[in-house]
Amino acid sequence: MIDNFILPGVSPVLFWLFVSAAVIIQGISKSGFAGGAGVLSLPLMMLVMPVDKVAATLLPLLILLDMNAIYHHRHNKNWQVIRQIYVPALVGIALGALVWWRIGHAGVETYGDYIKRFVGVMAVFLAFYILAKEASLEWVRGKKAGPRIGWAAGIFAGFSSTIAHAAGPIVSLFVFSQDMGKTLFVGTVAWTFTLINLTKLPVYVAVDLIDLSVLRFDLMLVPLVPLGSWLGKWMHYRVSESLFNRIIMTLTLITGLQLVFNVNLIKGALDLLLR
Repeated sequence: MIDNFILPGVSPVLFWLFVSAAVIIQGISKSGFAGGAGVLSLPLMMLVMPVDKVAATLLPLLILLDMNAIYHHRHNKNWQVIRQIYVPALVGIALGALVWWRIGHAGVETYGDYIKRFVGVMAVFLAFYILAKEASLEWVRGKKAGPRIGWAAGIFAGFSSTIAHAAGPIVSLFVFSQDMGKTLFVGTVAWTFTLINLTKLPVYVAVDLIDLSVLRFDLMLVPLVPLGSWLGKWMHYRVSESLFNRIIMTLTLITGLQLVFNVNLIKGALDLLLR
């Protein structure tokens, strides 16, 4: 049932270890603890899964997490700011859809390495963003981004989100620059990601990324979502968020560099341990 989701040469134990960790990390991140931790999920899964299956598998799970986030922030949103970045994001989503359509027609094998390298570069960028997140947010404070920056940010956010679910920093920085307070900021970001991800869903179906096999596989992973959310709330009172973010940053940097240079040191080391 899951043979098409496992890269050749990857053991089932290693596959489930990486995929389970990726989904649990998403749950932790969306729980409010270590908000940037979710950036590790996609590059981690790409070490054991085909690139198209990773993007497709994560999207329905992200939407479930988004639904939970906007339920808690259903009153905390600024529609004007959301429109400023969501409308241009539609252009980026369309561009990303064209890329996936081309990959689908040419075969994943033809462009798979390019997608991996793109995700690897994004992962390295995101790792440094985690390191400098507070400084980055302070840098944009009071520098209210206007419509032109909104269009540039939205197009890039839509494209990077469609290819690699990696629009977090650009959306967060744009929304934070509007200086609306923490509660409204968190809610507006949550609503923006919900709209972007919901828009991507029919696109993924149209370009044959999501089919029944992906949905069946997702059903096996759904129980890990509340587990990650519960773990995030448990860690909130017991684990240093800054320490956890440093660990995530380091792992994201390592996995990103492995995708860029097409090596899998983590897999090799774990294979030796599991023998």
